[in-house]
Amino acid sequence: MLATPRWIGLSVTALLLIVAFGGMSYWQWQRAQRDEIPVRETVAAAELLTADAPLAGSDYGAPVELTGTYDLAAQVLVDHGQGEFWVVTPLRPSTGPAVPIARGTVTSPTDPSAASVATGVVTVRGLAQPFEGDPGTAVPGEEGIVERLTASGLALPYPAVQGWVALTGQEPQAQPALVPVIPPFGVASGSGIRLQNAGYAVQWVLFAAFVVFVWWRFLREDARLAAEQAPPPVAEPSRPEIY
Repeated sequence: MLATPRWIGLSVTALLLIVAFGGMSYWQWQRAQRDEIPVRETVAAAELLTADAPLAGSDYGAPVELTGTYDLAAQVLVDHGQGEFWVVTPLRPSTGPAVPIARGTVTSPTDPSAASVATGVVTVRGLAQPFEGDPGTAVPGEEGIVERLTASGLALPYPAVQGWVALTGQEPQAQPALVPVIPPFGVASGSGIRLQNAGYAVQWVLFAAFVVFVWWRFLREDARLAAEQAPPPVAEPSRPEIY
């Protein structure tokens, strides 16, 4: 039965689909692999983040360090959906423009831990990031919430750099410590697996398995029909035994 033109066509089609789905799965799995970002030395934030120009693309995610005092009165919360709010507080150095610091995340704009900022002079380490589009949202709305982290969203009354820093470490630490922000660029988001693409890779494998399942079901059904339609075997006439 497998040698008939119908089943040769079905088998070839199934094989081509399996190969195609396998190729799509491999492609998505390759996309799921994040490229490791080379380790860079930590530099002063003022070397990369300035008030005169946006952060250079080659410096996205670069580790930086700076010292200053937090301005809690100018703090905003950036609504990133699904109950996640970035707590962004400007850090004012002794000289030069302020630097917005994404200190961590909270699940509610009324979470009291958002106000747990270290007082006095602090040393901050983090990853330099570009603004999330500019111009952005207007001045902070109710409860100091903005939709995107932009210069216009921060609406600072004093000079600030054109970018921000995702906090990775601080001395002295705030109590209680906030859940760190996962930045768009940097070591924290540059390795591991992209779950969405990994899910697509598994999905294409399941599609290929479904093709095999359908091919096998059709084969069993045709074999069953062939057995039912086959004429009954003809019994050979008995011959008398000769002694």
